[in-house]
Amino acid sequence: MMNQRPYEEHTRPAWRTAFNYVACYVFWLAYGALSFWTILEYRDAVLSLLPVIGPWVMGAVDKFGLLLFGLVALIWVLYLEHYLRTGVEANRFWRRVLIAGAGQGIVLAVALGLQVAAGLLL
Repeated sequence: MMNQRPYEEHTRPAWRTAFNYVACYVFWLAYGALSFWTILEYRDAVLSLLPVIGPWVMGAVDKFGLLLFGLVALIWVLYLEHYLRTGVEANRFWRRVLIAGAGQGIVLAVALGLQVAAGLLL
């Protein structure tokens, strides 16, 4: 510590940075797949709530709902790649993986909760 200059930057080994980038894209692909599954769960939740409305409206809500959920998931996946990649650069990657996973889990839990609630109502 005595020989260390205050302006010197601590560098990480190259293998650790490479491992974090590989892990970044593995988690990104996994969260992308989980986002696709979440879209399907929200679609099921919306369709389970629709028999109250009627069969003519179900087709339109199904198509536009899937389009809307898909657009939101696409934006989420694109943002998530940037968020995780900059986390590697800022040395906060693993914390960001946990935050993104918790957010994804909460969104998926809401979709499953809506399905359960729709099953109890009907």
